[in-house]
Amino acid sequence: MSWLRATDPPVAARLVADALVIHADPHARAANPYHWYRTQPLTEELARLAGDEDAAPFAPAARRLLAEPERPEHHRALVAALVPMIEKFPERMLPLTELAWRTAQRGRIGHHLGAAVEPDLRPAPADRPGTGAAARTTAPGRAAQVVVPFRDRGADGHRLRNLLACLAALRDQEPVPGGYTVTVVEADEVPRRRAEIAGAADEYLFAPHPGAFNKAWVVNAGVANSAVEAETVCVFDADLLPDRGFVARSLERFRAPGTGAFLPYRDMLYLDEESSRRAVHARGPDGAPALDPAGLRGFWMRRPVGGCVWLTREVFDRIGGMDERYESWGGEDVDLVLRLQAATALYSYDDFMVHLHHPVKALQPDEARRNDEIPYMTWKPVNPIGRLDRYLAG
Repeated sequence: MSWLRATDPPVAARLVADALVIHADPHARAANPYHWYRTQPLTEELARLAGDEDAAPFAPAARRLLAEPERPEHHRALVAALVPMIEKFPERMLPLTELAWRTAQRGRIGHHLGAAVEPDLRPAPADRPGTGAAARTTAPGRAAQVVVPFRDRGADGHRLRNLLACLAALRDQEPVPGGYTVTVVEADEVPRRRAEIAGAADEYLFAPHPGAFNKAWVVNAGVANSAVEAETVCVFDADLLPDRGFVARSLERFRAPGTGAFLPYRDMLYLDEESSRRAVHARGPDGAPALDPAGLRGFWMRRPVGGCVWLTREVFDRIGGMDERYESWGGEDVDLVLRLQAATALYSYDDFMVHLHHPVKALQPDEARRNDEIPYMTWKPVNPIGRLDRYLAG
């Protein structure tokens, strides 16, 4: 028996229940399809063991959780049933707890169930994107440029809702010396969402491109074509929801000598659909300065490298921005972090960062490797980066 295992019964029980939720809840797969598929052989075996009624008196609770993984009472009921079994029969329970430990060690997705999340809470508020947020009270400035790459072709409008909530939260920020500018770059065949975005952002740019989304090029376009050449750049995904102190706290970190770039978070919480609606309402109409993790449910992505990164404009220019050879999903954020680590001191902090839910295509591992042939750290642009006409015919 390895000493690398969970020996505390409540911890071990929670790991089992968490693994079953990750196995059964589509929100877990949406957090990161690639890493979700990697742990499926383990969670499938765990589900079989936990749901075997002949061998496990807690099997009915396990099956209820597998059938409705989003219900917090099912998760808590299974944990409550498992704890005394693990305490009294540790050897008998070892196959289950060891498998749960192996799943947690191999996987990069974790389950978060806030202590205040209950099944009888009032219904989540209806989506009201961009409403109720504080108006911007300070003029845009040059201390920072927050670049938000964006595309939304879906009929459900989830990504637009997330973007408008993100922009509302970026308006609702503590004042910073020198000010900051929020630039949204929409890449599409037509400026599909210009009307909704232009009034919510400080700066709107349209990057014509009918093909697969190229985040790296879109970010470069936002920096290269902005009317404001800021001292620092923040690459910020449109599905993140910052707290009120986000910009001020981040800029203060650049005052530490040698800070050229940093990730403001270590782990990121991908909220489920209901918690996303509550979070949007909290930071918008309710005017909350920050989100309370106790009232949220979702899935941790452990140590992701995408989503949000801060760097000085000098570092951005020196490394040639992001690698525009990456198209569709995967690789560009890893490459950026690797080149930042080689170019400057790259720090990480423990900010609480949440990702709002939106429907995603669950890529199989082979589909997610389409950019693998691009060697990391080889981006050496000879032409100007971020050209808005990059994909135009002729």
